Amino acid sequence: MWDKKLHKIMAEAGYKTIESSPGYFYNRSEDAECTVYVDDFVLSAHPERDDKVWAKLSKAIDFKDPPELINRHLGVYHHIDQPKGAKVTRMIREGKAYLEAAAKRYCEEIGVQKLEYVESPFIEDKLDEAHLQPGKQASTASSHLMSLLYDARLCRGDLITTTSFLSRRVSKWTLNDDKRLRRLMAYVFHHADLCLNHELSTDDRSEAVLDYYPDAELGGDYTTTKATGGFWLEVVSPCGTRKWPITWCTKKAGHSSTATADSEVWSLVGAQEVGLKKEVIPLLQQMEVSLNRLVLLRGREDNTQCIAAIRKGYSPGLRHLQRHCRLSLGFTNEVFYCDLTDRDAPFYYSELVYCESAKQKGDWMTKELPPIKFKAALELAGYSKPPE
Repeated sequence: MWDKKLHKIMAEAGYKTIESSPGYFYNRSEDAECTVYVDDFVLSAHPERDDKVWAKLSKAIDFKDPPELINRHLGVYHHIDQPKGAKVTRMIREGKAYLEAAAKRYCEEIGVQKLEYVESPFIEDKLDEAHLQPGKQASTASSHLMSLLYDARLCRGDLITTTSFLSRRVSKWTLNDDKRLRRLMAYVFHHADLCLNHELSTDDRSEAVLDYYPDAELGGDYTTTKATGGFWLEVVSPCGTRKWPITWCTKKAGHSSTATADSEVWSLVGAQEVGLKKEVIPLLQQMEVSLNRLVLLRGREDNTQCIAAIRKGYSPGLRHLQRHCRLSLGFTNEVFYCDLTDRDAPFYYSELVYCESAKQKGDWMTKELPPIKFKAALELAGYSKPPE
């Protein structure tokens, strides 16, 4: 009922929607955009028109609180640095208070004041046969993991892989998993203050691109034969020096891949309704409406066989893939290699380019990295300790 009322109110106020992004509204005449999550409104408009836009919406919606500058949204803090008259805007995203509370609750459960210092959230010995009996935290593990998963999705991509891997274990929890959960919580205990950095300039408005980093790990799920995949998505300045991370994802394949190219294609196309189809294309459309121009979608892939399969739209070597994977392969071909001879074919301003593995930002969404590589991945993604 609220959703129907909201869309009616926004339409009467002159706002339009995008089918793929039902919570996004834009008003060309006001040069305003509004993103709504249930009853949480985020407005983007020229400061001189802010009051006018809010006043118009307030005639139909009884807001509980007055408007304020963005700081805390969905439990995550956004600290924006935009000096008056400056072109460059910087922002950091962090969930320190939330994670500290999660770590404290875990410590209280196991009866300790603090946890040992660790540099990364995982341990390599995941299947110690001496610790395969039922774990002591089998009944509470899911609660701890779901708490972390919330923040991992919104601001802490460094937590999402280990948390997701452990979440698959909640129905068969062992002492091994107790040990892995403690390592994860120790990492949270000592690194709750990590921030994700964002930076763009007004000069980037006319040429900023959307970079999509999909990746996969053959046999990445250590308890099965299934591959794991994931991606990293960010807006990048034309010069490549300024970046604004948007979202990320990790997932397990529904089938056993027999080759790296197989798993890479599955991950890139987003055959489980995650990735290119559900996350990237809707955001691309939203950006094009917001910026009133075509936005280049740049797929960055580190497997040449995958690129070749996407270019062809079909690969005999991948004919064993499930039907939805094969159909998604054709869809991805239409995205990155548009048929310009067919006037009715969909058109995307896009390109699929080779990305060397050392710069593949989706890599740590597919597997747990050793400390040295994990630290490099943190820096590549844009995580750092808060400024002094």
